[in-house]
Amino acid sequence: MAQPFPYTYYACDCFDSTTTTASKRASQVLAAAAEEDERDFDPRSPRSNYSLFPLEHLLYCEDCQQIRCPRCVIEETLNWYCPSCLFEVPSSVVKSDGNRCTRNCFNCPVCTAPMTTNSLDTSGDNGPPYILACPYCHWSTVEIGIEFEKSTGISSQLARVANGGKHIPTQKERDKERERKKELEERRREGRAVMSPSEESPTTDTEREEVAPSHDELFANLGAFYKSQMEAQTPSNPFSSHDINYSSPSAYSRIVNLYSSTTSKKNKRNKHTPFREAGSALEGLTIHDSAADAAAIERIKREGWGSTLSPSTKHAQINPNLRFDNELRPLATLLCTKRSKRCRSCRHILSKPETKVTSTRYKIKLLALNHIPRLSIRALPLNINPAQQQPLAPPARPESAFNYNGLKSGIPTHFLLHLSNPLFDPIRVTLATPSTTPGKVQSRITILCPQFDVGANTDVWDDALASTLSPINRTSLINDAGQIEAGKIWDRGRNWTSVVVEVVPGFLKPVAFPVLAEDGKGGGEAEGDDGGLDEDEDVLEIPVFVRIEFEADVVAEERGLGVSVGGGDAKKGEGGAREKREVAFWTVVGAGRIAPL
Repeated sequence: MAQPFPYTYYACDCFDSTTTTASKRASQVLAAAAEEDERDFDPRSPRSNYSLFPLEHLLYCEDCQQIRCPRCVIEETLNWYCPSCLFEVPSSVVKSDGNRCTRNCFNCPVCTAPMTTNSLDTSGDNGPPYILACPYCHWSTVEIGIEFEKSTGISSQLARVANGGKHIPTQKERDKERERKKELEERRREGRAVMSPSEESPTTDTEREEVAPSHDELFANLGAFYKSQMEAQTPSNPFSSHDINYSSPSAYSRIVNLYSSTTSKKNKRNKHTPFREAGSALEGLTIHDSAADAAAIERIKREGWGSTLSPSTKHAQINPNLRFDNELRPLATLLCTKRSKRCRSCRHILSKPETKVTSTRYKIKLLALNHIPRLSIRALPLNINPAQQQPLAPPARPESAFNYNGLKSGIPTHFLLHLSNPLFDPIRVTLATPSTTPGKVQSRITILCPQFDVGANTDVWDDALASTLSPINRTSLINDAGQIEAGKIWDRGRNWTSVVVEVVPGFLKPVAFPVLAEDGKGGGEAEGDDGGLDEDEDVLEIPVFVRIEFEADVVAEERGLGVSVGGGDAKKGEGGAREKREVAFWTVVGAGRIAPL
């Protein structure tokens, strides 16, 4: 286990929520819920891997009064922005632009570092031509033969230039050329092979046969093909389940008739003709070219593997068919988003950042560490002297001297369970844990003081001026036999309290008891005592159930006509209405690793 000892994880109950169906009865659901409440938390269960989180990774819902993990929230996108130029992008153009920045922000295709615009002018005037260069790996567009006339509008200039400086036709030119080729193809099918010189393409027939369509051309042809298929099949919305043309003047009356009809007989719908697949390159079909593969093999033999792309570089490119380094192109920077988080149960906002791109503040951020007590565990120093009459001095042996990776089996070990209160109200804490830890290696756990009070999180200066907390004489916690007495806390402060936990680590290899056969002779070992342990079975993890009770002020929205909220008993005080609240959750404390005998 890579996690250092000691550690504390908090459990979220969303991983074990049961989904009810219409066929299940309410009694079965209530019985399953009651059984689940009485069941102890097993940190070694495979499903527990999806429910344990550090306290810093959790949010808190004030309406549900429950912990919320990343699986319990719903994310909503507030805005899109470019992380390089910090320019906010409207949501209406995000899909059409491919979720990328359309300004001058590009990343290196080799190392993904941000690229800068540099001038190739040696006279010092910083004039054209311009290039995109990577300041990290020194890759530039000079290697692929691309130069720019202006230092601005790089995205539009790059879209018009292919590698080597060739011109890329625009979308209108592609559509016009596609329609011309389709017309020629139809005429060839009809048998009219003789055409006038005006109908011929400015390029020769040999060039038209040798030049294969690029990836962008095939994608544009495929999009136009499916668009024509949908338009030819039905003039109505293709994503609708009924034949209603929303652009028709009679759409309103047809919708009204659809919902106001009292007859149960449904109109017979015409079956839609299924879409056919693309059959040529003009329709977006990618045809395998064996000559291109043979040319690629010959180039690899001639230039070696150094000219090919690595898997990570190839996957980062938009075109998945690239093979060699001279086919690389600068990548437009991907847009980032600012998102808010809502509770999946009550839709309450848990986290909402400011919409301003340059701001890192949050308007709303309900962190669990501001509403849930923090638990931590550490080894108890072993310099206790019962004969001392004064409070113990700071421990002579530092905590780092304790070997958390070498807990001895069968020997009682004491730990300090520290609980701090982030609330501004005093709380009553009740701790519970199974008598033995779950798993093959069963260790005995005893919390010497399972119920205690923790002070409110007030100002530090108020604590210094009040001095209401009297020092604890730890010698009174130890009896004549040198053992720590139960029912007493170990230490306390302004908003924290420490109690002692006694742990008796279990044995890694269980003892195999012989089983007598019917004739009185030895018949082997008991079933299940094979001594085999799974991975991290020697880790001592203690499940602790925490239940806190406190009185909190009722806000004006919840106060209403004096009715209590959340099932608590509200009462009128000097500061207004207050109610009793309860919060319960499971935690898993990693105390160390049991050493073999």
